[in-house]
Amino acid sequence: MADPVFSPGDVDRIVEHMNDAHSEDLIRYAEAYGDVREAKRARMTGIDATGFDLEVEQEKATVPVRIDFDAPLDTVDEARAALVEMAMAARDAAER
Repeated sequence: MADPVFSPGDVDRIVEHMNDAHSEDLIRYAEAYGDVREAKRARMTGIDATGFDLEVEQEKATVPVRIDFDAPLDTVDEARAALVEMAMAARDAAER
């Protein structure tokens, strides 16, 4: 098995940052990429080289959502770039 791209510390830092600073983007990710409708709140629970996991609260249920990256990532910097790109695209889609 290949070594994980992100150390446990990397994962903790990314997840904490996304939950603390980008809660609105997490909701948009769920709606734009996770096919979730009317998300009330979303929380990142994990990230790896192929995608990330959210816990999404809707009106009547909390559901797990897995969102895959377009291609596997090799570095934390690539994760940052992918998350920013996805956030910008989701914002654009939400404004339409």
